Amino acid sequence: MQELQATKVEQVIDPVLLTSTDTASGTMDLLGSDYATIVINNSIELNTNATGPTFALTESDDLTTYVTFDSDFARATEDLTAAKPIRYDVDTRSRKRYLKLQINTPANTNEDITVAASVVLGQRGDLPTNTADMIESGGVVVIG
Repeated sequence: MQELQATKVEQVIDPVLLTSTDTASGTMDLLGSDYATIVINNSIELNTNATGPTFALTESDDLTTYVTFDSDFARATEDLTAAKPIRYDVDTRSRKRYLKLQINTPANTNEDITVAASVVLGQRGDLPTNTADMIESGGVVVIG
């Protein structure tokens, strides 16, 4: 199976302006996927000395009760003095069916940021399992 045929791209959070104490969230259904790459696009903070937003990625079996499955996915007070993407790569084979991404801005004034998030869901299928195998099979490895 070719990689492009084995992936699906979905919008998780539509572009939205978050101001003081706002929350944006989106849910991903992992059914049939082996991995998920989540990309959050963040604008520069309106106030460059602001306390940045927090990001949380949780999982659920029922779309109701979400729990943290890996504290490494929680990011507090992210510095957004420059616009930047944040990327999460998740091996979904041992995860619950649903993931939820939540972005919160603090209670301070002028914390405004614009965010959007998308996910690439994929099936590994016959893809190489490491970079050495990718090179041997003629794959391209991009690092950086």
